[in-house]
Amino acid sequence: MNFDYDIAIIGSGPAGQRAAVQSAKLGKKVIVIEKELIGGSCLHHGTIPSKTLREAVLLENKKKSNFLAQVMKRKRAVVDGEVSVIQDQLKRNKVKFSEGAASFTSPTELSILQANGRKKKISAKHIVIATGTRPRRPDNIPFSKNVIMESDSVLDLKKSPRSICILGAGVIGCEYASIFLEMGVKVTLVDRRLDLLRGIDREIVEALSKDFQSKGLKLLLGVDYKDIKKEKAGASILLDDKRTKFETILFCMGRVGNTEELKLENARVECNERGLINVNAQFQSSCPNIYAVGDIIGTPSLAASAYEQGRLAACHAFEGGSIEFPKLFPYGIYTIPEISSVGAEESQLLESKIPFVIGRAKYKELARGKILGDEFGFVKLLFHKETQEILGAHIIGTHATELIHIGQMAIQFKAKVEQFTAMVFNYPTLAEAYKVACLNAYNQMR
Repeated sequence: MNFDYDIAIIGSGPAGQRAAVQSAKLGKKVIVIEKELIGGSCLHHGTIPSKTLREAVLLENKKKSNFLAQVMKRKRAVVDGEVSVIQDQLKRNKVKFSEGAASFTSPTELSILQANGRKKKISAKHIVIATGTRPRRPDNIPFSKNVIMESDSVLDLKKSPRSICILGAGVIGCEYASIFLEMGVKVTLVDRRLDLLRGIDREIVEALSKDFQSKGLKLLLGVDYKDIKKEKAGASILLDDKRTKFETILFCMGRVGNTEELKLENARVECNERGLINVNAQFQSSCPNIYAVGDIIGTPSLAASAYEQGRLAACHAFEGGSIEFPKLFPYGIYTIPEISSVGAEESQLLESKIPFVIGRAKYKELARGKILGDEFGFVKLLFHKETQEILGAHIIGTHATELIHIGQMAIQFKAKVEQFTAMVFNYPTLAEAYKVACLNAYNQMR
């Protein structure tokens, strides 16, 4: 059978971009179909704008009357710049780009509904679904502009609120809590769970929690909301049978897959109740020629992992064989202060009864930490007590998401304590923390 394209990719976020470019590098005829804006949610509603907002509140003068307007202007400039980069990348690799909403008519055919109402049909030997997710919006919550929002609409705020209640203490909720705290907003962070940021080293999370509360954040864990109402001025929420008013409420409790319009039943592709697509280790859906990558397949839901998933899916589609997503990859959480983690956690080693030693280095012990004015942060390294190999790295503080890659490479190549202690690091740097932490661990091993 002759196909219009070797591969069609639905969605132009990180996963879709990388699948498209990798396919083009393999000499294939590629089309990317995007319903909304090139770059997807990552570029327009998620990773890039929220991280730009974070950096802007750290750099801008928050006392200026037009502070938020300046922050949003900076966000738009970054997004526009990234759009140009992606457009150029697709053009250079001769990837066709089509605007419109794609839906399946068969496992190898798509119907594209364009903005002008016209439909066109294409066929492709392989199809990649990279449509991402969107914030969950329960029907019982009266969402409204600038008052009751989720993580997409919060980026359209026109002015800084005086008070905000953030529902959900996951990654998104914690990141926005720290941003609003930095803006001088009175923040209440609520979660029905008894802990925040599951999957992150507990010592790191406890440090973040203490820092939040020292800055005035009110943290309510083990508390669930019962009712949210829009008021004449602001909104109110029922928490533990007590109704409290806030100028703004931000709902950050879960995301759902963008699959409703795809007509997956026509392609025999299965998804779960949250609209997330089930895939195998090669990122194939229940229909083997249809792949799914990125947030649409669920955890780890990271832009970095989405890029690699897209690349691997394209490689498998055209080269076959077995592919393997890396077991070792870092998590980066852009709270203020930053958090990043890679490898084993202390709780995992305890549960597995693996003998280990912890090496710690505090930013306040480093000249660079004092120069930056960050005496709060620290690096925590986990070493096997007998082999002395590094097993995990966990960091909180300035540039944590950059520093973590030293630990990642060390774990990847099974580096030992002595290899760190023998290294010369630039001075003054935060990277020096690795040597300090290793000396701390080495002294315990002796």
